[in-house]
Amino acid sequence: MNKFISTTAMLLLLAASANAQSVKIDSAYANWYYVQRMEYFNNMPPVKNAIVFLGNSITERGEWQEILSGSKYPVVNRGIGGDNSFGILARIEEALKGKPKAVFLMDGINDQFRKLPHEVSIYNYLRIIRKIKALSPKTKIYLESALPINEAMTTEPYTKGRNVLVPQLNAKLKQLAKDEKITYIDICPLFQDENGVLKSEYTPDGIHLKPAAYINWVAFLKRKKVL
Repeated sequence: MNKFISTTAMLLLLAASANAQSVKIDSAYANWYYVQRMEYFNNMPPVKNAIVFLGNSITERGEWQEILSGSKYPVVNRGIGGDNSFGILARIEEALKGKPKAVFLMDGINDQFRKLPHEVSIYNYLRIIRKIKALSPKTKIYLESALPINEAMTTEPYTKGRNVLVPQLNAKLKQLAKDEKITYIDICPLFQDENGVLKSEYTPDGIHLKPAAYINWVAFLKRKKVL
């Protein structure tokens, strides 16, 4: 059985299991902030042949355009704070309207906060990747790992007990990238300690990165020769 059939079979089994057990899936995404960001994106003219950073607040807070000011390609930030895999799937067409040179897709932690089964997140990732391939086939897709968090620094109850899920999700993302023949980039070693916890010197709140951390991130991508 090839990998595509195997992945499809897994997702069908998940759907059947969810129906049988009446699993509640929190697929909401279009809150007021999401709507405002989308209004902004939709009113911006398409930027052709750009490098697009696509994701949640961790992506949105990156000053990608400034750090990559010397890039010969335009740089576009398509991060939305609080977004999840359902929200990214819903807005992927907007991110592709300029036929990007590359998309750096990085998401995952908000799915963990919602207790979404990993199979649901992976299925959403799969549909995002397939959409990119269908709508902008020349776009290079880079799938980046979800970042760990530092639960000792977080305050919200929904963040507790979630960091242990991140390596499990990333293992599935790595396999998905292999199956889809796209590039997987593990950024966790840049910012985590030996226990897989986001280092306190890189984060103000246990979840997000300090501005200077993005300089290290971009330097890493350049060493990987993907920028």
